[in-house]
Amino acid sequence: MTDYDDLFAETAPDGSVFADKQALDPLQPPETIRGRDEHQRQLAGMLNGVTEGYLPPTVTIHGPPGTGKTVTTRRVCQEFAARHDSVAVEYVNLKECRSIFSAAREIHLELTGETVGAYEGVDGAFTGIWEALAEYPAWTVLILDEIDQIKQDANYDPSDFLYRLLRGEGKLKRDIQLSAWLISNELVEVDLRLDSRVESAMSDEAVFFGPYGYAELLTILSPRLERAFSKGACPEDVVKKGISRAAHHWGDIRKTLTLFRHAGELANERGLDAVTVECLTESMELTEKDTTSEKLLSLPAQHFLVLLAAASLRDQRTGELAQPVTSGQLHDTYTQIASTDTQVGERARREILTDLETMGLINTWMDSRGSEGRVKQIETTFDPEWVSDVHEQFIEETPGLNTEP
Repeated sequence: MTDYDDLFAETAPDGSVFADKQALDPLQPPETIRGRDEHQRQLAGMLNGVTEGYLPPTVTIHGPPGTGKTVTTRRVCQEFAARHDSVAVEYVNLKECRSIFSAAREIHLELTGETVGAYEGVDGAFTGIWEALAEYPAWTVLILDEIDQIKQDANYDPSDFLYRLLRGEGKLKRDIQLSAWLISNELVEVDLRLDSRVESAMSDEAVFFGPYGYAELLTILSPRLERAFSKGACPEDVVKKGISRAAHHWGDIRKTLTLFRHAGELANERGLDAVTVECLTESMELTEKDTTSEKLLSLPAQHFLVLLAAASLRDQRTGELAQPVTSGQLHDTYTQIASTDTQVGERARREILTDLETMGLINTWMDSRGSEGRVKQIETTFDPEWVSDVHEQFIEETPGLNTEP
């Protein structure tokens, strides 16, 4: 036997609590959409407008992460298109797009299978988009997921992008019937700060996916947990307690699936026959850190720098991270962390703090200091050490961004 034989033998599961661990994969599409019957009816009603010769120019689908927005929207649209030859559905995830051009290029790639060269720019991308859609059926539903990831860049802003999509000359000239379904973790109008041109071109159709409650999570998870764990390996009281905690803290199906996967892995590591409440409690912390870290890594560069400044001040006596920090302390730390050529002004930092609070990453409040007046206090909603934990990875994944040690 080789060293690798020993390694694989030592790490092979022995008496695992899992029967089919893949059932807990958040990216695994469910066979049946559960807990979203009313939302499916709303979406289906809008799609049936084609029988009367109308689809709304836009449909806004918004709500917190992990609430079934994407899987429900895609499933309903695809099932409808499969029954109507006059309707086509295309899905584009804009999560990795950091500029207007990259978003247009991603849509172009999905519609044509070809990449737009940088020298062609946004104009070239939209020309290709309209030429492709001209060959599509009478109606096209274009689902744009993670639309809130599009940020203003040096040449364009989200309003320009959406105005071209809704009122583009090439689209009007070819009489293309396009309905853009915009999936966002925030209110699109607020998050993208759309101008009046775009707001007037958008329809008022919107579907809100609220957090899942206990009954909905139980309905969705019961068949998956039954498949995932060996018989008796995830007792009923643990299931109910885990779902209750998940509903109270998150209402997020992806986090809840991860919660039970982590709990099962902890049970295996400890040689247990079944998942315990203690495993569940530790898994809550692991799950919260994993999901928060993912959110931190997706932040725009300046948002991350401001958050890093709010989570980097240490108590001179104990060496522990100080929380909360004042706006003055944040300013001092920010100017030390961010290189001079990348720093933004005080007004921009205030706007970023508002964004971070909207995202649920910080809390802020005014504190009275007597003769010193009122002071703004800032505190992270999670363990501030987690920002430092992903700092190095964020720098590696953000070209051109440097921070001081």
